[in-house]
Amino acid sequence: MGLTPPVDFEQLMNETKEWIKKKDDVELQLKELEQVLTTAGVGMNDPLVDNSGFPRADLDVATIRTTRNQVHRLRNDVHGITAEIEKRLTELHQAKRDQVQQVPSTPSDDDNAIPFAIVNAVAPDSPAYSAGLRRQQKIVEFGPIKRANNERLQALNLYVSQHENQPIQVRVIEEGGNRLSLTVTPKSGWGGRGTLGCHLLPL
Repeated sequence: MGLTPPVDFEQLMNETKEWIKKKDDVELQLKELEQVLTTAGVGMNDPLVDNSGFPRADLDVATIRTTRNQVHRLRNDVHGITAEIEKRLTELHQAKRDQVQQVPSTPSDDDNAIPFAIVNAVAPDSPAYSAGLRRQQKIVEFGPIKRANNERLQALNLYVSQHENQPIQVRVIEEGGNRLSLTVTPKSGWGGRGTLGCHLLPL
C-alpha cells in the first residue's frame, strides 16, 4: 500500500483563504441583487402577473426575472463554495492535530528490534494520542531508550521528564504487526495527568 503524501499546510491554508474570499465576493453580489428586488417591492416568489394574467405594469418584469435567476445561481454557488471551505477546514484541522505523519518503518530497520513496553492506556486529546500512540501498541524505541537500556521504564520516565516540549521519535509495533514511526512531544498543561497522557507497561 502506498503512503499518503504529506499535507502542504501552507498551500492548504492559502487555498482555504481563496475560497473564503470567493464566498465573500459572491455573497456581496447576492446582497446587491437581493436589494434590487427589495427596492422593486418583490421577493423571490411574488407574482409578476396581474389577476388577468398579464405582466404587472408597475414592475420591470424582465429585470426582475433576470435578477431572480441570478440570485438562484449565486445561492447555489454559495452552497458549493461553503462545502469546499468546510472540506479544507477539516483537512487543516486534521493536519494541525497530526504532529507527524505516521510512516511505516522499513523492515530492515526493525528486523532485530524487540519491544520493551506496551501501551496500556491513552487519554483522548493527550500528547501521546495526538502523536498516534494507541492502546496495545508495543514500544520498540523511545528516543534513545531501547530494550537494552530502559531499566524497567525508569530510563524512559527520566528521559521524558528531561525533554518536555521537545519532539521525541518513537517506534512502535501495532497489534497486526505493522511498524510505525511516530513523534511525540511531552507537554504539561494539556488537561490531564503527566506530560504524555499514556500508561506503559514493561514487557
